[in-house]
Amino acid sequence: MGVISVNPLTRTTPLYGRAHELSALRHLIEAARSGVSGGLLVTGAPGAGRTALLDRAAEEARDFTVLRSLAAPGEGLLPLAGLHQLLRPALPYLPRLPEPQREALTRALDTGEPGDPFPLASAALELLCEIAAQCPLLLCVDDFHLLDRPSREVVAFAARRLDQEGTAVLLSAPDGDADRLAGIPVLRLRPLDREALLCVLSDEGLVGSVAGEIAAAAEGNPRAALELLDGTTAEQRSGSVALEQPPLSRGELTEAFARTLSRLPGTTRLALVRLAAEHGRGPLPPDPDVLEPARAAGLVAEEGRHVVLTHPLARSACYHRARPAERSSVHLALARVCEAEQEEDRAAWHRAMAGSAPDERIAAALHRAAQRTADRRGHAHAALLHEHAARLTPDPAARGLRLTEAARSAWLSGDPVRARRVLERVRSAPDHADLLRAEMDLRSGVAIDASQRLGATADRLAGNDPGAALRMLFQAGEASCLSGDHTRFFATAERARALVAGAGPGTGAEPGPGRGSGTGPARPWDRLVLDYMTGKAAMFQGRHREGAVLLARAEEAAELIGDPQALVLGGIAGLLRGDHVRTRSLAGRAAAVARRTGALTLVPQALEFLTYAEMWFGRLSLAQASATEGLRLALDSGQDNCASHHRGALAFVAAIRGEEDTCREHAGTALAMAVEHDVGLPAGLAAWALALLDLGAGRTAEAAMRLRVLARSGPGSGHAAVRLLLTPYLVEASVRGGVRVRVRSGVETFASWAEATGNDTARALVMRCRGLLSEGEEASVFFESALELHSSGYCDFEEARTRLLFGGHLRRSRHPGRAREHLYTAMEAFERLGARPWARQAGEELRAARGSAVARRRTGLEPLSPQQLRIARHVADGATNREVASRLFLSTRTVDHHLRNIYSKLGIRSRVELSQLIGVPRERGHDPG
Repeated sequence: MGVISVNPLTRTTPLYGRAHELSALRHLIEAARSGVSGGLLVTGAPGAGRTALLDRAAEEARDFTVLRSLAAPGEGLLPLAGLHQLLRPALPYLPRLPEPQREALTRALDTGEPGDPFPLASAALELLCEIAAQCPLLLCVDDFHLLDRPSREVVAFAARRLDQEGTAVLLSAPDGDADRLAGIPVLRLRPLDREALLCVLSDEGLVGSVAGEIAAAAEGNPRAALELLDGTTAEQRSGSVALEQPPLSRGELTEAFARTLSRLPGTTRLALVRLAAEHGRGPLPPDPDVLEPARAAGLVAEEGRHVVLTHPLARSACYHRARPAERSSVHLALARVCEAEQEEDRAAWHRAMAGSAPDERIAAALHRAAQRTADRRGHAHAALLHEHAARLTPDPAARGLRLTEAARSAWLSGDPVRARRVLERVRSAPDHADLLRAEMDLRSGVAIDASQRLGATADRLAGNDPGAALRMLFQAGEASCLSGDHTRFFATAERARALVAGAGPGTGAEPGPGRGSGTGPARPWDRLVLDYMTGKAAMFQGRHREGAVLLARAEEAAELIGDPQALVLGGIAGLLRGDHVRTRSLAGRAAAVARRTGALTLVPQALEFLTYAEMWFGRLSLAQASATEGLRLALDSGQDNCASHHRGALAFVAAIRGEEDTCREHAGTALAMAVEHDVGLPAGLAAWALALLDLGAGRTAEAAMRLRVLARSGPGSGHAAVRLLLTPYLVEASVRGGVRVRVRSGVETFASWAEATGNDTARALVMRCRGLLSEGEEASVFFESALELHSSGYCDFEEARTRLLFGGHLRRSRHPGRAREHLYTAMEAFERLGARPWARQAGEELRAARGSAVARRRTGLEPLSPQQLRIARHVADGATNREVASRLFLSTRTVDHHLRNIYSKLGIRSRVELSQLIGVPRERGHDPG
């Protein structure tokens, strides 16, 4: 007789987040396939995926005979109903059994009378062994705890005795069930993590934030996530309307909980509604007996002095199956408790949930709670509160403003799709909605479109709401500047200055989060915006000292305000005036505050300028880390233009490191997006990175041509800041590549900016440019001045490049000894930084100057100063740096510094080489000085 039922080939159903469980399942099946029997009892909460795991077992065991039973609650009182379902497909094997066993099993299954338990269990075991002898057997019993008792006993008997028959036994039961099988290993399905639940929901067309809310409400239970999804409306799935709190669920498991609830006493049900309204957790009630029926039904459990609902769908069923009057009375009672405990925000929430009719008093309280909650619980929660405040707002204009605030909070939380859907519901206060749309377009759309749209709106608002008009001009200016249309930006900045001047003592702007209070241009946020815009305009127009003063004031205002948006502006101001130390501090603080408050949209914006600061300092690893994180967060939050900034920065870092493929990939993507969205700043940065790649590879003429085009670029392909800062590279490329480019006027502009900022590295770059454009001893004087300024700066990369260029000049001027000193130091710095193309260039120059370590040793100790000579002899004698510092009354840091210079001057790299060069062994403790 053939195999009765081999599992057919089926499409494998994905099980997310169950790698451990699937591994155990496959091990069981492989063992059975090799002839070793085994079993597992799969446990977990309702909806955790017990049935899905058994289904997967059947899919995995495609070459097995599969016998399955799914227990039904209604058949639990029918003796042997479960065994009948399980063994009915195997009845053709009955003739193979000995007659006594065959008759015992046939009579029991026909009559439902088990008779003597042992003969029946023995007959069932023998039948299973007969099947397994023909083909590996998979025995699956879902909801084992619901089987009738005789069936449970027979299955348990067989499961414990199957050994070498090639049978895999899989049983399932809920957590904590009393009928777990002794001797059968337990495989518990733990709650899924957030990422796995998001994968479960990934094919359902949900907005990201809605999927996240459902995943959080499901508490790791996949079935709960799907039933909560089924409870949403199309508007909720799209993100335009907030989910109910708690979310509504629909499905078989929800209905099962609802049936259980319907059998409970009224007082118990009301206590459960209160518990559900408090996020499924609350203090033990004064009368603990009121929850005893729910505890007996498995709906609640005690955790210390608190009681919790045991399942997320139980919370949904408790709340949404209650009558509206019951929910309202519960929320009002909770509001009074919160007010007595002076928890204003929770009280406002419960009063809002207690009623559906518009009520300005409750709406205003909820609006204030939303403003306060951003710092504590994040902008995603603030968006929910703002939206409920709008729902209860009777005045259409105020409702539109609150909906806009809900959209802004959604945008700041990193959810642009939901923000735009909420904005679609704004019917009044459209100007404020337009401001937010333009701000979003600035980060993800065509920048110049936002500028044009906002400029006209600002004119309309200037008379009645100058504060809103100023914010619109600010965003319009940012859009123009991002595009590279500086003529338009200058005009916008002048309009902002005239607006504030004409507004008299007050702008009338409503303070944003963290923006202080009061009115007028003396208000920190308004002052920051005006100083930032006019200072940036002055810088780009060549009025560098004026711009530096205004931007310094903007930095101070940003520090005072302290919210992430202000801190980002302060960081930009710091970059423009060469205060990179301050920029690093402000941008880092902005990113930290944005993370803490859930303003996820602002994190990649802050990281843009933190990256630029790190690049200026030559800290390539830190710059790469910031840009990599910024790129990921920008893409996650739908900020394509911001992502282009980070791609440009990554291309720049890759160019310095000589990673040609990586540089071209990031630069190409950034340029393509920049062209599509008409954004000049990332386009300029990406083009600059490609020129730097050429410069490092020795393709100096190509670099000069790229940089010359970039220096003359217009809107959409360049930016004033890029044109200013690339000047030293343009000078170098044109001189080394022999390309005639007019650079002297650019050098003078760069020098004016450097002097206005007082930045020593920038001033050093000016001297380097002058050295490149000069000859003979005059050039040497400029290079020496550059190195003196570098010693007060913080940028090892630019100092090493100056030494490389100076060393090349000295070599060509037939000063090989002086050249070697600078070239060797430059090569070491480039190697330490991972700037391989530049290290290679320094090595080539060093070889041309015959700067090998052997040649250096022949020069003896003459290059050393008296102090360096004393330190060298101590080190050669075997003293540590700390010991040398103690003997010579110096700091360890000073000894470290001198030792690096000693190695550089002598062309050596280790203490061993130093000892060999000095060549006189000495006793420890002898002071040669």
